[in-house]
Amino acid sequence: MTRLYRLLASSRLTIPLLLLPIAGFFVYFFALRYNIPWFDDFENIPYFLDRFLNAPSAGESVAALLRPNNEHRVVYARLVVLAHYYLTGGINFANLMLWANAGLVLIFYLLYRALRSQERLSQSALIGLLPVPLLLFTAQSYIMTFTAIFSLQYLAIISLVTLTLFVLAVNRPLYVGIALALGLLSTFSMGNGLLLWPAGVGMLVLQRRWQALAIWIIAGGLSVYLYFLGYPVQQGNDAGFAYVLQHPLQTIAGFLIFSGSVFDLFPTLPEKYRFFLPFLAGLVLMIGLGYWLFRMLVRFVKSDKNYSFFEIFVAGCLLFLLANIALIAFFRLRFYFGMALHIPYRIYALALWSVASVLLFSQLSETIRTRIWPAVWLLFLGLNLLTYGTYIPEAIERRKQMQGLTFNQLHSDIGLGGTRNSELARYISNLIVLMRDRNWYHLPSPAITPDEQQLAKPVVATTAMPPLQVARQADYFVVDGTTPNYHVGLNSGIYVIIKSAQHTYLVFAPKNRPVTYKPWRVAPGFSAALPIHLMQPGHYRLGLFQTQPEQSTIRFGDQFVDIPD
Repeated sequence: MTRLYRLLASSRLTIPLLLLPIAGFFVYFFALRYNIPWFDDFENIPYFLDRFLNAPSAGESVAALLRPNNEHRVVYARLVVLAHYYLTGGINFANLMLWANAGLVLIFYLLYRALRSQERLSQSALIGLLPVPLLLFTAQSYIMTFTAIFSLQYLAIISLVTLTLFVLAVNRPLYVGIALALGLLSTFSMGNGLLLWPAGVGMLVLQRRWQALAIWIIAGGLSVYLYFLGYPVQQGNDAGFAYVLQHPLQTIAGFLIFSGSVFDLFPTLPEKYRFFLPFLAGLVLMIGLGYWLFRMLVRFVKSDKNYSFFEIFVAGCLLFLLANIALIAFFRLRFYFGMALHIPYRIYALALWSVASVLLFSQLSETIRTRIWPAVWLLFLGLNLLTYGTYIPEAIERRKQMQGLTFNQLHSDIGLGGTRNSELARYISNLIVLMRDRNWYHLPSPAITPDEQQLAKPVVATTAMPPLQVARQADYFVVDGTTPNYHVGLNSGIYVIIKSAQHTYLVFAPKNRPVTYKPWRVAPGFSAALPIHLMQPGHYRLGLFQTQPEQSTIRFGDQFVDIPD
């Protein structure tokens, strides 16, 4: 390991090893990105933009900017939307995703600057940073990565708060003012931003900056008051507290699983098998971080004032990230315990492990670093490569699902949110028309491939194909097929066709999932869930739309489903 450490310490190798994961991530991003809105995107992007641009007064414009979406105010996201509109004259959801994901670069840079302040040599800081890009720049958060409002909320709030805490850790009056301004923006950019203020309190108490602490507490209290002023949403947090009291061990387990979810290596496995490794990883991480935070507290009690900038910054980041993970464990697991592995939230765990990795490096002597740091780097290199291999297929399937839903939205006015004939579906449809009429944005057409136009034609013949297994569930028809050697790629896959005389819908057919703990044991074929409330009532023939890079094929059999009223 000592020889490998010397190799990693070579400046000609360290910087490429830091930059390659970042470059790889953006290659992956540009290969899989799509310019398609989804669900909450509509309220926070076109609806907001319309209200803001057509506001009769400055006050109404500010109201549009501050209007909550569910439990969150999302000022930062809306400012980015405005900037994009004024620069381009329209809306491009892929560009918004790109800007948000650039926040990973900011987090990476701030961790480098903090570690550089701790190390005597910048080369040492670069070596200590080696695991960070492997953790931050990964495919694990693919749902967040490729959803505009998710990336402009979950990732953006971590980026904003990390920047705020970095500035606050500098013991200068001017920097306190800058941190207050950034803190206010963070607070109004997502509800989780409120947790910034207690994290900042912890930092200032450790530094014994009492005057700055008083100002911070007053500003934080005012920010919280303004955040909830005119706040219409009730989240039912009393039910969350009740759940925690009734299920304390389950809540603690969920917290540890979420903390260790970076080690959720095989997302296609049944959840009961996915929980074990994240639980163990989270337990080890919490023991280590708990020990370090306890030592920081002991030093404070002993009136030790020799905290470094790095220690204060890391303490603030840890307090913020741990509070977020605890909040999700306390108030989300009551809906569904599998939320402990919820992909859009994964960025909190990835950021936590990134901070923990540079903290670990800072605690090691040079002798121990040469022995174990190459092993740490190899661990996270293997993790990064393995999860790219296991999560990229998931990201591709997600992309194809969005393309199928876009087809439905284009041809049946339903798909990108809401159920048939619902207020939400009409709301989304109207916003799509508004964006099209104002030339802000047009849904991709064709949604999948030019051959999809053939689906509009009446069925004139059926073809021999293996029968599909159809099972009715409460809100779905589950359609299983046994297509051998089924492969899903960027330009290949199968969509189930549901066609009547009046309507045609497509639902992407994901590959079958493992039923045991062995990810390589998968039955051939696919299983697709057809949402009953997505489709209008009627008698529908089933078919398969198989896309290939060269050409696509459409096959209809003699099987039907009846969609009830």
